[in-house]
Amino acid sequence: MTDRSRSPRIESPASIGSVFDLIRRGTARTRREISRQTALAPSTVSLRVDSLIAAGLVEEAASGQATGGRQPRFLRVRGDAGAVVSVALGTHHFRLAVADLVGRVLHVTECPIDVALGPAAAMREIWERTLIALGDARVDAGAVRGMALGVPAPIDSRLGTVTSSAQLPGWGQQNLYDLIKRHTELPVSIQNDANLLALAEFRAAGPDVGHMLAVKVGSRIGSGVVVGGRLYSGSSGAAGEISHSRSSGRSAIHCWCGTPDCLESVAGGAALVARLRQEGYDIGGTADLVALAGAGDARAVELLREAGGLVGEVLSYVVNFLNPDLVTFGGQLSGVPPFVAAIRAAVFQQCLPVVTDALEVRVGTVGTDAEILGGIQLILDRTLDVNRVDKLVANGWTG
Repeated sequence: MTDRSRSPRIESPASIGSVFDLIRRGTARTRREISRQTALAPSTVSLRVDSLIAAGLVEEAASGQATGGRQPRFLRVRGDAGAVVSVALGTHHFRLAVADLVGRVLHVTECPIDVALGPAAAMREIWERTLIALGDARVDAGAVRGMALGVPAPIDSRLGTVTSSAQLPGWGQQNLYDLIKRHTELPVSIQNDANLLALAEFRAAGPDVGHMLAVKVGSRIGSGVVVGGRLYSGSSGAAGEISHSRSSGRSAIHCWCGTPDCLESVAGGAALVARLRQEGYDIGGTADLVALAGAGDARAVELLREAGGLVGEVLSYVVNFLNPDLVTFGGQLSGVPPFVAAIRAAVFQQCLPVVTDALEVRVGTVGTDAEILGGIQLILDRTLDVNRVDKLVANGWTG
């Protein structure tokens, strides 16, 4: 993820990876700017930059704007030096994107999947579809540098396991890293889907946002947290899991978490669908609930408004604690204005004025591809971090 906080002066001697990071983040675009940022001698900067060019990671090109003297030359990362893959898994389908090393999306596809067949079958299907997508994008499999996978469930980052989840029956305690490694040796990063949503929305939010929450509201409820310009996932990867906090409502469905009247069992899309079924509605899932509300069904709108108030109630505790600049919403229910309005009203009613004075609460702007775009950011940051670039160049890697 791009860190938009003010870049500190890098202590000399800056490594090749540090110089690459300055170029990648746009902090320094010329050799002179690198020297100024790092206090390295111009000759040392040239050695570092020339090594990056020789490795195929960076290119230098004239700006095309001469000012009476020598035409200035700018440094930039070579997008064609490799590729990454990002996958956002849902309960019935997954979206898959192939992107180059500057994050340009080369190909996107959506594929059906039956998660009830289990995680081993799902990881095999995802990898097989990845190979097809790489072919469609005209990217050689050997050029792929890493892969990100977003999952609709809490992930224990210490073990790489899925905690129990109604969205992924039979996946509990399964190690997804071990399962995907049966098919590829690529570096793989696995996160819950709300974290990827947070990364994408943060990048789109603008330079004035340093702290934010991105809340995914669909069949399940989850949130991703950005603090100081960086994704915060906590000690075990579960930061932002507000869905299993106790609410003041009454459960409509059983939840594996064991918390009485947890937010997801009360106000998630699956819970609202269950409540309408109990009242005699012939309704399939959360998409049907959204359609009912869009058609003006009074009971559906009423339930969604009540649910929004309950989400806002729980969210207000987090907002008071974190004091973010921004809260955004994604997922199917974020497209229902009465639901979002009820969340917003509850947050502003129940949070301290000093917190809400600096707070913006709104629907996200990135759209349906937010999670795969967040995954691209995540895997690029991890694949192209300072230490890895140092090792790549030292080992004589060429793009």
